[in-house]
Amino acid sequence: MTKRRIRLNLEYLGTRYAGWQWQDNAVSIQQVVEEALGKITSLKSRVTASGRTDAGVHALSQPAHADVETRMSDGEMVKAMNALLPDDVVVKEVVTVADDWSARFSAKEKTYIYTILNRERPSVFEHGRVWHIKKALDIDVMRDAARALVGEHDFTSFRSAGCAAKNPVRTITKLNIDRDDDTIELTFTGSGFLKQMVRNIVGTLVEAGRGKIEPDDVSTILGERDRTKAGPCAPPDGLCLVDVVYEDN
Repeated sequence: MTKRRIRLNLEYLGTRYAGWQWQDNAVSIQQVVEEALGKITSLKSRVTASGRTDAGVHALSQPAHADVETRMSDGEMVKAMNALLPDDVVVKEVVTVADDWSARFSAKEKTYIYTILNRERPSVFEHGRVWHIKKALDIDVMRDAARALVGEHDFTSFRSAGCAAKNPVRTITKLNIDRDDDTIELTFTGSGFLKQMVRNIVGTLVEAGRGKIEPDDVSTILGERDRTKAGPCAPPDGLCLVDVVYEDN
């Protein structure tokens, strides 16, 4: 059998999982994907994703790569893996790629959507997939506050204390806030994001929408480069990785 590299496109609900990365005492997305892959190939494969989603975070499109030894075609691998995976993790596609293609390092742009349910009553069907906020949010104020975050900045104020990235400078190319009835969606597109950066930004923009901070305060918070100056970290439930762009797209 010939060894080859494959690109997987994964979709998952992160509610039951301890994030993407393997954990000693909890089940992760990476674990269930590698275990399923290991049952259909003769090579124990490490599956590398475009990024490590945190516990409770979802993905509509999470690219990953792995080196495999199997006689199965790409399409046959999709069917075989989905027969083995739990219902909340799905392989949408498998494509054979160049041996040096990397889901992580070949990525050029990522898009996340954070969803807020903004009404008095919660939703049974959206439970675990939105941040339920009862008090009405002023999205015009949130939009004003968000403008300071677009572009290239040092996002130290919006990364988690445990973030290991050496360079805190990132570029947000798009930050849109849209409302449809009771649902608010914040769409983030950028070259990459620091650990919990999106959720910390969402928590800060919600503080603006609640009237607890002024829109101009966000620019000040950004310049402080101090995590304690920003708002709380939004819960993981509402966050979903929706797209990753590569040069070969």
